[in-house]
Amino acid sequence: MENIRIARWKNDARAAVSLYYDDGTDSVFEMVVPSLLRRRIPGTFYLCAGWYEGDQAPRLARWSICREHPEIVLGNHTWGHGGVQDAADLASQLRRNAEALRAVTGLPPGALVSFGIPGAVPWKVTPAEQDACLAAAGVVLRHAFPAENAGGPPGLHADVKMHRFEDAERALDRAEASGDREALLFHGVGGDWIAFPAAEHEKILAEIDRRRAEGRLWPGAEIALHKYETERDAARLRALPAPGGALAAAELAFGTDPARYDEPLTLVAAVPPERDSVVLEASGAAPRRVPAVDGRAMFDLPPRPVNLILR
Repeated sequence: MENIRIARWKNDARAAVSLYYDDGTDSVFEMVVPSLLRRRIPGTFYLCAGWYEGDQAPRLARWSICREHPEIVLGNHTWGHGGVQDAADLASQLRRNAEALRAVTGLPPGALVSFGIPGAVPWKVTPAEQDACLAAAGVVLRHAFPAENAGGPPGLHADVKMHRFEDAERALDRAEASGDREALLFHGVGGDWIAFPAAEHEKILAEIDRRRAEGRLWPGAEIALHKYETERDAARLRALPAPGGALAAAELAFGTDPARYDEPLTLVAAVPPERDSVVLEASGAAPRRVPAVDGRAMFDLPPRPVNLILR
């Protein structure tokens, strides 16, 4: 509809980016986590809980910081990063890892979690077997890199080709030019393995922060981007006759399961340029005033069927 639209990305950003940190390295926990919290930029940390048994258990327990800080999101990276021999092996590793991660995060069994295929290991399942195992485990394959093969054996890690700030900057430029999304993958930062320079990583976060402040980029956790895309593509917005004096009215419908898909969608409304705010009336909620800037009012709604009126 002309007066109201669903934003392609949250906050009507031009593009989106997600940050991946594989393997839960010590350098990432000690150096990256504080930087993300300081800038309030989300990151997804793909952990193999099987690495943290016995006297290593405290190194897994420290990731419970995610319960208090939504910027820190945990992903499933299989139980032990040793590859899989068949579908039964994959199913078992996903289940064991999911159970351990739920104990850390407090997430309920039905919550969707992002999944990253571990690199440089045997992956002896077909794409159909992989899809069935992921669906049964409630995990979602993360957005692929050019160097990854989501339907078969993992290839060269994308971060092997990313050595400095300019490499990440080009990825962000691509996202903005296409209106699409990119992902930046790291293992160690300033230490551990496949180490990315800590100073260059800080420059990347500063650049993401700048583009976000300018309304150009949405940095989101990988599972949030997946939910938003899925909801956006399944949503239907239909114009309704506007009551007397109202600017617009619409019906918003969804084709997603609200128990699993709960990321708010951003809607954008065209309003008279002289208006500095509008009143949003959404069924089931109290009216609220929404700021308007340069003829545009922007607001988030949960992904639930709703009728709305703008006055």
